[in-house]
This record gives sequence, structure tokens and C-alpha cells, in this order.
Amino acid sequence: MLKTLYFNTRLHLPRFSLVIFPRSIISIASTAIIRIENGKLAINDSWFNDRLRRYRSELRLDHESTLECQGNFSLYQGASIYVATGAKLKLGNNSFVNTNSTINCFKYIAIGDNVNISDNVSISDSDNHFIDSASDKITAPIIIMNHVWIGKNTTILKGVTIGEGSVIGAGSVVTKDVPSNVVAAGNPARIIKQISSWT
Repeated sequence: MLKTLYFNTRLHLPRFSLVIFPRSIISIASTAIIRIENGKLAINDSWFNDRLRRYRSELRLDHESTLECQGNFSLYQGASIYVATGAKLKLGNNSFVNTNSTINCFKYIAIGDNVNISDNVSISDSDNHFIDSASDKITAPIIIMNHVWIGKNTTILKGVTIGEGSVIGAGSVVTKDVPSNVVAAGNPARIIKQISSWT
């Protein structure tokens, strides 16, 4: 409760729009920007009110980074978000990231409305390492459109757009764009069927 009060006040956010549950790790640079509109961003949320939080969630925003949340977004226990210096992360309404999943944003990532991201998913818009020590890290935006379901143990690599209404099968590695209203799975992920809706 004290962290929630402190960060909502410090960041000049609407009342209790950033909700920080126990066992959360929060690091927000003084020059970072958080915008939360028409909802709340919950850190280390739980599906069950009486469930013990065995894991820690982390929210880390480096200098001059931006996090925009349009509606309600939950980071469930053990999931983490990192936004690097100067990078921008956009989060949609009624979406969530489940246990032990990570979003690492080094340039630009956008996640739409009604997006379900399952356990142990990795989303990163950067190679995040050097082959040649004199070169810069290579980044490319990731865009996940509305109403997407991403299965457990999936990796989404830089430069990928996942179209509206699509499903990514468990254990997939997404290296290329996925069109709307399909099921894609495998390593690398390939389209395996068309769908009209997964609701």
C-alpha cells in the first residue's frame, strides 16, 4: 500500500491507477514518464486474492523512457517489464502478462486490447547482445494487435507484428509477422490454420 501511495503521488497519476502488490520491485527513473488513462496498471497481481505470491514482479523504467497504459493491464506475479532509456512501451485495455513472462523494450513495443500473454513468454525488441563490440544493439518494433492470445513458453523476437485475433501456440518462436485471425505455432512459427474467433 505504501509503494502504491508513494509512486502514484510522485508520478502525479490518477488516484490508485498504479497498483503495486507485495513482493514487487519498482525502479522508475526521475525522468521516466508513466501515463495511465481510464484504468489501472497492476504490478504483481494474482488470480486469487488469498494466493501467496511466491514470485516477484519487476517494473523498471530507465531515464527518459515512456510507459503508456490505456485501460486495465495486469502484470501477474513473477512477470516483469523493463523499458530502456528513451524507449516507449504501450499497453492496451483488458490485457495481461502472466507468471514469469518478460517484456524488454529497448525502442518500441505496443500491446493492444484484450491480449492474453501466458506463462514464461519472452518479448524483446532487441538482440540485446553484441557480436561486434563496436556495433550498436539492433532493435526493431514489436506490435501485438488487439485480441491476441500468446501461449506458454513463447518467444517473440524483434520486428514482429502479430495481427488481430491471432493465436500463437505454446513453445513457439515468432521471427516474422503473423497475419490476423490465424493460429501460428512452431520454431520458427508458421501458420497452421485460419480461425474466425478464439473466444
